[in-house]
Amino acid sequence: MFSITKQFTTALTSFPSKPHRHRTSFRSFSLAPIKASTAGGNGVNDEGSDPSPPAPPSSTVGIRFKRGSRKRRQQRQKEEEEGGRQGVKAKAPPKEWAAMSLNEKAVELYVGEKGLLFWLNKFAYASIFIVIGGWILFRFVGPSLNLYQLDTPPLSPQSMFKGSE
Repeated sequence: MFSITKQFTTALTSFPSKPHRHRTSFRSFSLAPIKASTAGGNGVNDEGSDPSPPAPPSSTVGIRFKRGSRKRRQQRQKEEEEGGRQGVKAKAPPKEWAAMSLNEKAVELYVGEKGLLFWLNKFAYASIFIVIGGWILFRFVGPSLNLYQLDTPPLSPQSMFKGSE
């Protein structure tokens, strides 16, 4: 087993100055020489004082979990109490179709709750599954049921991962 019995200390002799935009010169910092103690390996340096005593090891580690700030919980409780008395602010009811202007009707048809964008998004999402399912049926299920035969047999894994030589 290898153990180090000498203590090494370093100290900064100067800190770097704050760089100025109009100057191009920078101050550098230098380190004091490293001093090693030779006092029998007991960890005491030549001056006889230990610059940083080792921290005592703690036997247990305390971990506390915070469930949320007390202020936030109190604010939520206060809002719930006030909401019960005054009623929660509800969204304004949607306008009747007859009361809408032409621009409002166009916007509602395009981006409304069940507008054009809603249905296009649903169709795009469903078409992903339709295309993948169709490919699986065409590529694997049709030939396995001898409904038709593909022009070329499936590639073997060795030829698939081989270079294009």
